[in-house]
Amino acid sequence: MITRYIDIYAFLLHFYINLNIQNVPRIAIIEDNATARLNLRSHLLSLGDYDIASYSNGRELRNGLRTMDFDVIFVDYHLGQNKTGVEWIHTLRETKLLKPSTGIVFVTSDSMPNTVSQILDLHPDLILIKPYTIKNLFASFQHYLKVRQKISPALQCLNKDQYKNALDYINNTMEGPNIGRYKNDLIKLKGRILVEAQQYEEAAELYSSILKRAQNVIWAHWGLIKCEFFIGKWTHCQDMLDRLIEESLTKDKAYEWMACVEIGKKNYSRAEALLDKILESELTIQATRLKTLCYQMQDKTEDAIRLLERKIQSNISVRERLVDFTMELARYHLHLAEQVARHHIQNEVNQARRLLGRASRAKLDKHTEMQKDYMLALAHLLENEHGKAHQLMSSNEQVHQVEDAAVLTKVDAVKVWFGLGEKEKAYDLLESCDEQLVKQVNHIDAVISTELVNDAEQTLGLEKDRAIAVNEKGTQFFRQNKHTQAISCFYRAYQMFPGVPAFSLNLLQSLYECGQVEFKGVSATKLIDELSTIALNERNRSRFVMLKTAFSEKQSA
Repeated sequence: MITRYIDIYAFLLHFYINLNIQNVPRIAIIEDNATARLNLRSHLLSLGDYDIASYSNGRELRNGLRTMDFDVIFVDYHLGQNKTGVEWIHTLRETKLLKPSTGIVFVTSDSMPNTVSQILDLHPDLILIKPYTIKNLFASFQHYLKVRQKISPALQCLNKDQYKNALDYINNTMEGPNIGRYKNDLIKLKGRILVEAQQYEEAAELYSSILKRAQNVIWAHWGLIKCEFFIGKWTHCQDMLDRLIEESLTKDKAYEWMACVEIGKKNYSRAEALLDKILESELTIQATRLKTLCYQMQDKTEDAIRLLERKIQSNISVRERLVDFTMELARYHLHLAEQVARHHIQNEVNQARRLLGRASRAKLDKHTEMQKDYMLALAHLLENEHGKAHQLMSSNEQVHQVEDAAVLTKVDAVKVWFGLGEKEKAYDLLESCDEQLVKQVNHIDAVISTELVNDAEQTLGLEKDRAIAVNEKGTQFFRQNKHTQAISCFYRAYQMFPGVPAFSLNLLQSLYECGQVEFKGVSATKLIDELSTIALNERNRSRFVMLKTAFSEKQSA
């Protein structure tokens, strides 16, 4: 009888959770202060009929998102002894728990430039500065809801990755009547859709047109910089960033972007110097990873370890951030174990295992748990304990659910499966990494992920095979007229295994098709000079002469 009642209760709960209440927006409030949380809930209920759920931190929200979706999330920046609202929104997006259609409203009393710049970098739909008035809340939120109602079909298309349909709807809406007060919102969404669809050229034109009319539109500046970064026009990107460094509101983010450009060019000391301009206490987990990468590529081992240890110590009371930095330090010790002589491996592995044990004292989410398991398996392999690594992998179903994991977890998985002799599985995961790199629209994640994948390929001796595979992927994109994706693949193949004429020619041809003279610091002139010194077969020679002539004519025009 009790079991029957439990089943009925579970059914009714499931029914309630999934009930589609017409025109009643579902709202989540994430606020660590109980009084502020209740006040905001009361204010919102006084404005309309809303279905509201309240949470005190991002961890509770994450659990809530596993059972229901929200139309709008109100999130405070400071969440007490937990990750900030910005960090949680980034995490939830990365793990795909947040739908693209979910609106984000940030609430904060902190108007410090670094805080505001981090919030702006997430492109929220609204920012409410405490103390706000009921009148301000009502006006801002009602306007957003009207915009949301107007763009709802486009948002639903975004949830299904139907970018063309979303763009068609926005374009048709912008040409319709009575859109004057919503025009800026529609333009902003159009830019976002173009970026997510990786139509960077069109997005850059849109952001440029906005900045011609109004130079102080911060989101348009960041949108244009992102487009220039992924298009590979790094010279122009740097010029824009130089100007934004003068503004306190955008200074730290500008330094992060510039560091990404320098890392992409392999100028690690310059990138380190740029990141040094950001106070260590203000370094986000992503910026810390960037700085650690700079140290790693310059063999500044002690600097990297000290930085991560200081970040662990300074976040001792923030459990989620403490876990993040602890995992980063463990991964760094495993990297060192891969580099040192056999008799020095044990010390680095022991350090990594100690840190992983420390991280495990907290209740880990499934993604972090998966990271930990792969890192432990890698530690076993480095100690030549293949049996233990195999047992860990075979006894854990979770480690096989790696499809939606972040690139850094997949790279660990590649090393583990390769070490266990499961080479086909390792290659499949590397191809999955390639797909994520092509789709990546976060600049820091893109830079770090690329370096991690390249490092794994070198460690496993797969540079040539992988370069051929990436070049083939680029050829497929090129034949489909997806030149943005094609040029990215050809550039990776060119960087991974230099000196192959086909890679250089493919990159040169993509530059021509995209109407560019450079991509991420590699210019057409440099490629032409390199190809002029390489022995080419008849077919490649003919192709090279044609491209060289085409670029010469373009410069003369």
